[in-house]
Amino acid sequence: MKNAAAIRRRLLLTTLLPLVAALLVSWLVGVRLIADRIEGQARTKVRSDLSAAQEIYDGELANLAHRARQLALIPELGRAVQRLSRTDLERILTMAASGFPSSFVSVVDQAGLVRYRLNNPTYTGDSLQHFAPVQVALRGTSAQGTLLLTSQQAQREHPALAASMAIPLQASPHVEADSRSSEQRGLFMVAAAPLHDANGRLLGAVCIGQLLNNNQALVERITRITSPGQATEDGLQQNATLFLHDVRIATTVTDENGQRAIGTRMSAAVASQVLEKGELWHDRAFVLNQRYFAAYQPLRDPDGAIVGALYVGVPEQPFITLRRTLNLTFAGLLLAMTTLGLLLTSRLARQLAQREAEIQAFNRTLEDKVQQRTIELEEKNHQLLRAEKELARSERLAELGMLSAGVAHEINNPLAIIRGNAELLQMELPQQQDSQEEVREILTQVGRINRIVGSLLTLARQERRQISRFPLNPLLDEILDQIDHQIPLEGYSIERSYREQNLQLLADREQLRQVFTNLILNGLQAMEGGGRLTISAGTSQGMQVITVTDSGPGITPEQQQRLFTPFYSTKQHGTGLGLAVSWGIVRNHGGSIEVHSVPGQGSGFAVRLPLVD
Repeated sequence: MKNAAAIRRRLLLTTLLPLVAALLVSWLVGVRLIADRIEGQARTKVRSDLSAAQEIYDGELANLAHRARQLALIPELGRAVQRLSRTDLERILTMAASGFPSSFVSVVDQAGLVRYRLNNPTYTGDSLQHFAPVQVALRGTSAQGTLLLTSQQAQREHPALAASMAIPLQASPHVEADSRSSEQRGLFMVAAAPLHDANGRLLGAVCIGQLLNNNQALVERITRITSPGQATEDGLQQNATLFLHDVRIATTVTDENGQRAIGTRMSAAVASQVLEKGELWHDRAFVLNQRYFAAYQPLRDPDGAIVGALYVGVPEQPFITLRRTLNLTFAGLLLAMTTLGLLLTSRLARQLAQREAEIQAFNRTLEDKVQQRTIELEEKNHQLLRAEKELARSERLAELGMLSAGVAHEINNPLAIIRGNAELLQMELPQQQDSQEEVREILTQVGRINRIVGSLLTLARQERRQISRFPLNPLLDEILDQIDHQIPLEGYSIERSYREQNLQLLADREQLRQVFTNLILNGLQAMEGGGRLTISAGTSQGMQVITVTDSGPGITPEQQQRLFTPFYSTKQHGTGLGLAVSWGIVRNHGGSIEVHSVPGQGSGFAVRLPLVD
């Protein structure tokens, strides 16, 4: 079962995970590409739709100007103006204007004074020079534009307009604060054409105005032309809006109750860019409570002042729904492929587990044999390396021993002469003379040379052993009791942990005394200023082990490699022969010396000697 589970995991990692990773990457890349494509198409569409909406709006202005020119070309209208016949003016304008809808029609004379208003006949004599298209028409050229009129201005042209264009303001999110409760102004398309007599003399002008407040026909026409059937190919609802400043005065946008959002306002972010800076907006924007892909363009009057805006857009929600649908589709595909992969890997795992069990049973014996042979080979290699090292060291010591014997013999004779003459000189010189100090120094150095020669002779005589059987504990006690003759023990703590072991040694007692004395003295000297020295004994792996441990500064790995090399010393005045001699003595007894040390944590020297039967 464990094999089957392991194989199932391996198959899952090697086959299913790459597939899942590929699906995840495809999911992320695919959804992103599709989302970017749909979003890009939506942005492109609203930009092109805004251009189309502007063309439709400009076309409406052109149609209004065409109607003004048609009225101005009626010959009877010019004669009626010349005669100032109100009856003729009323008859002609009523008949001519019945063919096209308009909010007001007015006729002015050369000075711009109103001679007749079709929709307010009793109010005449005031000037329409403040209408920019009228100013242009009185110069002999037709003109049209978008004008913002107050309720008083509109009421003079048509008494019913003030009530028609009033729009109550609705609560709107994401807008600047405004204390107004309604919008009383009106946004008008206004066109004017010059009026001439039969001789071409300028008599005045004809002015026509069309109210845009609540003019749903225009925005519905924009929506029908830019988005036939009220939906795009991607299923995104298209809408359009006319703004008087930031107030929706005509729109196909509906609120949460399904009513046209007349009286709601433009979001503050869009208003800042479109109405204040006069720039286009092609980006996401809040339309009421929803985000839309929107395009806004400012509307300007003939003098260039911004009086409103034209908007087209599509809601973002269908796009979000489409993206969610794509995510769910890819997630379902990923789940299906993962389930299929699990089923396939489980089946393959059972088959492969059986084969693997057979192979493992076949290989287990072979692996055991290979492992056993490898261990044996490694042990042989270690033994060979140790033997090579021991042989090389033994050869060096043997050569050094032969050399030492000759050197010691040659040095002893002149050294004895130097010592004798120095002693005679010391006896002949007065005790208070300054030269006595130099003589004593000569004798001290002669003694040091004597000790070095003695160590060299020890190296040369290592094969000459006097073997006897003796207990270990008394030998160590003697050494420790006499060690204070060589080094003061103030500040040192010596722990004798060997007394519980009654070990018997079969060896040269004096040579081992020299070994243990050297190790104990080295441990004390390593702990400058005091410390703890521990001597312990025991048995391990068929050998007797005597360990000397100090709490000194420790020995670096590089120093450990050379510790038992003759003439190598870490002490300032050492000869470098103590450990080399000790190593040779222990080796000749069939044992070894091992060092264990960590810098900063002290050192331990373990002497391993054969057990005594």
